[in-house]
Amino acid sequence: MKEASILSQTLVEEGILYRLMQPEDLNDAAECFARSFQREPMVRQLGIQKDEFIPFALVCCQQAIEQGMGLVAIDEATTKIAGFTILQDALDEIQFDISAHQNFLPIFEMLGQLQSKYISDKKIAAYGEVVVSFVTGVHPEYQGTKVAFLLFGQSLELAKSKNYKKMITEVTGRLSQNGVRRRYAFTPYASILYREFLFDGEAIFGNIEDQSLSCVLMEKSLLN
Repeated sequence: MKEASILSQTLVEEGILYRLMQPEDLNDAAECFARSFQREPMVRQLGIQKDEFIPFALVCCQQAIEQGMGLVAIDEATTKIAGFTILQDALDEIQFDISAHQNFLPIFEMLGQLQSKYISDKKIAAYGEVVVSFVTGVHPEYQGTKVAFLLFGQSLELAKSKNYKKMITEVTGRLSQNGVRRRYAFTPYASILYREFLFDGEAIFGNIEDQSLSCVLMEKSLLN
């Protein structure tokens, strides 16, 4: 199947509608966000529950709506949000008060280290150059379908329409890493082994089930 651009026409595939995230999507998108990340390696290791994730998800989705940087997949039969994806300029920040959510700090620290290294190495100094595929998630009922990959493909089209030159993404699980690399030709740039990552001197992800698993920052040119 040749993927249609979500910016030139509505994409409907196997009863799923893909479109820009709208204000009326906020609560359902945040709920999908929180549910989808219960399987994420760092979230599982830290024991962050769905209800704890909701405030962060709401802030991320609201910012994406305001900036036109979010997409949703809607099941036309049920009107349920099956998945979502959010983009963010590499120099932008999510306006989230972390002080009341200390258990998020190790995740922010690991992802921040990778992204800061990339921005420093590549000397990114201006907005509009590099976009981050910040998060893509699928409701548990739609896991194992191609919703996530179609959303990711549409996010590439959205980034190109905004004239970004490059996309980066920090991919936390092995299945997603393989998919992004093989299907969309992303190249690994930097990584951190979970078992070697230290937070306040502690190997906080040291007991992660897959001891060879890393969080990997990948990049892709959007100019071709």
